[in-house]
Amino acid sequence: QDNPRKHLRRGGRKKREMSGVKFAMMAVPLMVGLYMKNAVDTENEDTIMYARIFFICGKVIEACLFAFLYFRITQNTSDKTVEVSEKDMQPPNFLANVLGLEEEDEDEVKEKLTYGEYDMRVLLSEVKQMVLQTCIIALIHAQWGVLIPMVVSVLMALLNKPDNALVRIYIKGEKTSSDLKRPFKPNNAYAAMMGNNKKAKKKKEKKGNKKKKKKAH
Repeated sequence: QDNPRKHLRRGGRKKREMSGVKFAMMAVPLMVGLYMKNAVDTENEDTIMYARIFFICGKVIEACLFAFLYFRITQNTSDKTVEVSEKDMQPPNFLANVLGLEEEDEDEVKEKLTYGEYDMRVLLSEVKQMVLQTCIIALIHAQWGVLIPMVVSVLMALLNKPDNALVRIYIKGEKTSSDLKRPFKPNNAYAAMMGNNKKAKKKKEKKGNKKKKKKAH
């Protein structure tokens, strides 16, 4: 018979391995950016041309991926529903998290959506972010001729896609994973780190409250 403790150990080991892979993937774009800054002639005409081609190809791949996801989501006829607030549909505010300004509103109005409707809203939000990012980086390049953001942004976008919730559900077929529960959690390592910090703070607060109650008794 299988020992349940062994399964827990295996699960914990897999999670640690996955988190290590995520951080390694995050480091790749940064290393490429540093390499380009120190070892690549970014004013060379050939380098500029290759960087532009890489940027355009990366954005075309991303757009094709979004189009495929759109097609797959329209085929989702599930009657299952999820309750979401306006805050759930917005990207996480990292600055507010760092400064401790973000507060959870208990009186938030929640809307009931089917899985297909929710997934479509998430997809449209991601498309808007991609378009905005593309426009900003293109303007920076046109104004100052900077190449590094073009290359790094494409690498970050494509390396994060395998961990994207919609990609995992509609392309990789991962429908039973606990971390794919709607509404989706942020899929980047920084957001996860901030989430872990919040959990740790809540645990400390609970322990402190328990100690106060014991002293009161």
